[in-house]
Amino acid sequence: MLRRTRQVPCGGRIELSREGSMFYSASLPILGVYAGINILINLFLAYRVSANRVRSRVTTGTGSDEALYNASRAHIVNAEYTPIALIGLVVLNVLGASIYVMHIVGLALTVGRVLHAIGVSRTGESTPPRLVGTLLTWIALLVAGIGCLWYALV
Repeated sequence: MLRRTRQVPCGGRIELSREGSMFYSASLPILGVYAGINILINLFLAYRVSANRVRSRVTTGTGSDEALYNASRAHIVNAEYTPIALIGLVVLNVLGASIYVMHIVGLALTVGRVLHAIGVSRTGESTPPRLVGTLLTWIALLVAGIGCLWYALV
Protein backbone atom coordinates (compact mmCIF):
# COMPACT_ATOMS: atom_id res chain seq x y z
CA MET A 1 0.00 0.00 0.00
CA LEU A 2 1.37 3.39 -1.02
CA ARG A 3 1.35 5.83 1.89
CA ARG A 4 2.36 9.46 1.88
CA THR A 5 2.00 12.31 4.30
CA ARG A 6 1.08 15.82 3.32
CA GLN A 7 1.39 19.11 5.20
CA VAL A 8 -1.98 20.78 5.77
CA PRO A 9 -2.62 24.51 6.33
CA CYS A 10 -3.41 24.14 10.06
CA GLY A 11 0.14 22.92 10.69
CA GLY A 12 -0.68 19.24 11.05
CA ARG A 13 0.03 16.33 8.75
CA ILE A 14 -2.39 13.89 7.19
CA GLU A 15 -1.64 10.43 5.89
CA LEU A 16 -2.79 9.57 2.39
CA SER A 17 -3.05 6.11 0.93
CA ARG A 18 -4.07 5.22 -2.62
CA GLU A 19 -6.32 2.45 -1.38
CA GLY A 20 -8.03 4.76 1.10
CA SER A 21 -8.88 7.33 -1.53
CA MET A 22 -12.55 7.77 -2.33
CA PHE A 23 -12.08 6.87 -6.02
CA TYR A 24 -9.31 4.29 -5.78
CA SER A 25 -10.08 0.76 -6.87
CA ALA A 26 -8.03 -2.18 -8.07
CA SER A 27 -9.12 -1.39 -11.63
CA LEU A 28 -7.74 2.16 -11.61
CA PRO A 29 -4.29 1.08 -12.88
CA ILE A 30 -6.06 -0.83 -15.68
CA LEU A 31 -7.82 2.37 -16.68
CA GLY A 32 -4.49 4.21 -16.59
CA VAL A 33 -2.84 1.66 -18.88
CA TYR A 34 -5.56 1.76 -21.55
CA ALA A 35 -5.93 5.54 -21.36
CA GLY A 36 -2.17 6.00 -21.67
CA ILE A 37 -1.82 3.62 -24.62
CA ASN A 38 -4.75 5.18 -26.48
CA ILE A 39 -3.48 8.70 -25.86
CA LEU A 40 -0.14 7.67 -27.38
CA ILE A 41 -1.90 6.03 -30.34
CA ASN A 42 -3.77 9.29 -30.96
CA LEU A 43 -0.56 11.30 -30.70
CA PHE A 44 1.17 8.97 -33.19
CA LEU A 45 -1.72 9.30 -35.64
CA ALA A 46 -1.63 13.10 -35.29
CA TYR A 47 2.12 13.02 -35.98
CA ARG A 48 1.50 11.01 -39.16
CA VAL A 49 -0.96 13.68 -40.36
CA SER A 50 1.57 16.44 -39.65
CA ALA A 51 4.41 14.54 -41.35
CA ASN A 52 2.24 14.01 -44.43
CA ARG A 53 1.29 17.70 -44.44
CA VAL A 54 4.97 18.69 -44.43
CA ARG A 55 5.78 16.17 -47.16
CA SER A 56 2.90 17.22 -49.41
CA ARG A 57 3.02 20.93 -48.48
CA VAL A 58 -0.71 20.98 -47.79
CA THR A 59 -1.54 23.08 -44.73
CA THR A 60 -5.33 22.64 -44.60
CA GLY A 61 -7.52 19.88 -45.91
CA THR A 62 -5.89 17.02 -47.76
CA GLY A 63 -5.61 18.33 -51.30
CA SER A 64 -5.35 15.43 -53.72
CA ASP A 65 -2.74 13.61 -51.62
CA GLU A 66 -4.03 10.10 -50.90
CA ALA A 67 -1.49 9.35 -48.14
CA LEU A 68 -2.43 12.58 -46.32
CA TYR A 69 -6.13 11.79 -46.74
CA ASN A 70 -5.69 8.28 -45.33
CA ALA A 71 -3.57 9.49 -42.40
CA SER A 72 -6.12 12.20 -41.69
CA ARG A 73 -9.02 9.73 -41.75
CA ALA A 74 -7.19 7.35 -39.40
CA HIS A 75 -6.64 10.20 -36.92
CA ILE A 76 -10.14 11.67 -37.23
CA VAL A 77 -11.91 8.35 -36.70
CA ASN A 78 -9.65 7.57 -33.73
CA ALA A 79 -10.47 10.96 -32.22
CA GLU A 80 -14.19 10.24 -32.69
CA TYR A 81 -14.34 6.84 -31.00
CA THR A 82 -11.57 6.77 -28.39
CA PRO A 83 -12.78 9.52 -26.02
CA ILE A 84 -16.26 8.04 -25.54
CA ALA A 85 -14.81 4.57 -24.91
CA LEU A 86 -12.35 5.99 -22.35
CA ILE A 87 -15.20 7.85 -20.66
CA GLY A 88 -17.01 4.51 -20.51
CA LEU A 89 -13.95 2.97 -18.84
CA VAL A 90 -13.86 5.78 -16.27
CA VAL A 91 -17.54 5.32 -15.46
CA LEU A 92 -17.10 1.54 -15.22
CA ASN A 93 -14.22 2.08 -12.81
CA VAL A 94 -16.21 4.48 -10.61
CA LEU A 95 -19.16 2.05 -10.59
CA GLY A 96 -16.86 -0.76 -9.42
CA ALA A 97 -16.94 -2.89 -12.56
CA SER A 98 -15.09 -6.19 -12.70
CA ILE A 99 -11.50 -6.02 -13.90
CA TYR A 100 -12.50 -8.51 -16.59
CA VAL A 101 -15.07 -6.08 -17.99
CA MET A 102 -12.45 -3.32 -17.87
CA HIS A 103 -9.98 -5.50 -19.78
CA ILE A 104 -12.56 -6.53 -22.38
CA VAL A 105 -13.39 -2.90 -23.11
CA GLY A 106 -9.76 -1.71 -22.96
CA LEU A 107 -8.29 -4.50 -25.08
CA ALA A 108 -11.06 -4.41 -27.69
CA LEU A 109 -10.73 -0.64 -27.97
CA THR A 110 -6.93 -0.62 -28.17
CA VAL A 111 -6.55 -3.50 -30.62
CA GLY A 112 -9.49 -2.19 -32.63
CA ARG A 113 -8.03 1.29 -32.95
CA VAL A 114 -4.61 -0.04 -33.99
CA LEU A 115 -6.09 -2.39 -36.60
CA HIS A 116 -8.40 0.29 -37.96
CA ALA A 117 -5.53 2.77 -38.25
CA ILE A 118 -3.43 0.19 -40.11
CA GLY A 119 -6.29 -0.60 -42.48
CA VAL A 120 -7.19 3.02 -43.21
CA SER A 121 -3.58 4.16 -43.55
CA ARG A 122 -2.79 1.65 -46.30
CA THR A 123 -5.66 2.42 -48.64
CA GLY A 124 -9.01 4.13 -48.84
CA GLU A 125 -10.59 0.79 -49.70
CA SER A 126 -12.15 -1.50 -47.12
CA THR A 127 -9.52 -3.93 -45.80
CA PRO A 128 -9.65 -6.78 -43.25
CA PRO A 129 -7.72 -4.81 -40.57
CA ARG A 130 -10.09 -1.87 -41.00
CA LEU A 131 -13.16 -4.11 -40.76
CA VAL A 132 -11.91 -6.05 -37.72
CA GLY A 133 -10.76 -2.80 -36.09
CA THR A 134 -14.18 -1.25 -36.53
CA LEU A 135 -15.89 -4.36 -35.19
CA LEU A 136 -13.63 -4.50 -32.10
CA THR A 137 -14.20 -0.80 -31.42
CA TRP A 138 -17.97 -1.27 -31.62
CA ILE A 139 -17.72 -4.29 -29.31
CA ALA A 140 -15.77 -2.15 -26.82
CA LEU A 141 -18.45 0.56 -26.96
CA LEU A 142 -21.26 -1.99 -26.67
CA VAL A 143 -19.70 -3.69 -23.63
CA ALA A 144 -18.93 -0.31 -22.04
CA GLY A 145 -22.46 0.95 -22.61
CA ILE A 146 -24.17 -2.19 -21.35
CA GLY A 147 -21.67 -2.42 -18.48
CA CYS A 148 -22.36 1.15 -17.38
CA LEU A 149 -26.09 0.48 -17.34
CA TRP A 150 -25.65 -2.86 -15.57
CA TYR A 151 -23.39 -1.57 -12.80
CA ALA A 152 -25.48 1.58 -12.36
CA LEU A 153 -28.85 -0.15 -12.15
CA VAL A 154 -28.24 -3.62 -10.71
